[in-house]
Amino acid sequence: MADAPKKIVIVEDNVAANHLLRDWLSVNYEVTCFLDAESAISQLKPSEDRVVFLLDYNLPGLTGIQLKQRIGENFPQGKYILISGLFDTRLTHEARTAGFDALIPKPFPLQNISKKVAELFGVPAKKNLMDRVKETTEKS
Repeated sequence: MADAPKKIVIVEDNVAANHLLRDWLSVNYEVTCFLDAESAISQLKPSEDRVVFLLDYNLPGLTGIQLKQRIGENFPQGKYILISGLFDTRLTHEARTAGFDALIPKPFPLQNISKKVAELFGVPAKKNLMDRVKETTEKS
């Protein structure tokens, strides 16, 4: 039986960042994007699938931490990454206490996101185009 598609949900209110993450991750995963927490809450259907959630901290209406608390019960296999440009000791503690699996500060290299997502799915990170170019030039 084929493996179920690996799913990622992105909730990021910055349109450019949302689209960049979607475009980068959709090469290897099934990606669903939302620009605000309320849309995610109203449109996501409960699932037993393993889903990786990329949640921005500073969302309109709710924080990423509050969003995880609202949807977490509906995704018992969910893994959660909090992304933010505001990490400090308090926020780090709050996110860890809320059960986030990873915290990634903005700005971030897209490769860091890929590696963390692969790790949370328990699979090796796939090489991206830049890694392949680097390997090719090093062999020359």
